[in-house]
Amino acid sequence: MIDKRVSNSKKLGNITDKSARLYFMIYPHLDKKGRIAFDDLDDLRTEIIPYLRGWGLKKIRLSLNELADIELIQLYPDKNKIAMEFTRFENFQTIRDDREAASRIIALGETPESSGVFRITPALSLSLSLSLSKGMKEGNKKKEIYFDFEKRKFFNITIEDKAGWLDAYPAIDIDQQLREMREWLLANPNKKKSNYRKFINNWLSSQQDKGGIKSSYQDQRKKKLDEWEKKPLED
Repeated sequence: MIDKRVSNSKKLGNITDKSARLYFMIYPHLDKKGRIAFDDLDDLRTEIIPYLRGWGLKKIRLSLNELADIELIQLYPDKNKIAMEFTRFENFQTIRDDREAASRIIALGETPESSGVFRITPALSLSLSLSLSKGMKEGNKKKEIYFDFEKRKFFNITIEDKAGWLDAYPAIDIDQQLREMREWLLANPNKKKSNYRKFINNWLSSQQDKGGIKSSYQDQRKKKLDEWEKKPLED
């Protein structure tokens, strides 16, 4: 039973209807500490909302991140799963310890990996074989970006990289500029770079200074993020 005081939650009153709906759909699945863990967003969708129409991975990701941003839930990695903990859960519940099984999910901040701010990215949304434990052990270290002249393409450019460049250089068509970089590198094989991430940033910065495209940044950002999430990443 959820205590009726939850109706007076200002935070719940300031989120979108779809996020509020997901919040209450998850609620009955929580353990006695207000926690739940899942392999990936497809796992959550299958367990929590199998019959709700129109709920794709993107919609679930945005709703969970919205709930986390307003601090209704906390998201964090638990071994090879994504865990969440509902804040102030015990304030709205009357739970008898002797009738509830112990929580098998670590508490927020219990390990170094579960500390700090964590959000679900497009890449994690699309990964159905998520390995957070490996990724968190590597910390925030990014894989080195490199250009393969034989295969004529960049490698290790992630959706997060592209989204970051789009935020930093809002007047630039990121995909088009990567194609132009590719052709420039192929035409200048004697100018191989030791740091391709730096090369890309310098190139984009230069194009940004020239004025870039004229379309709305917000329109372009939404379009690009949708494109990158719907199709396999093309380096």
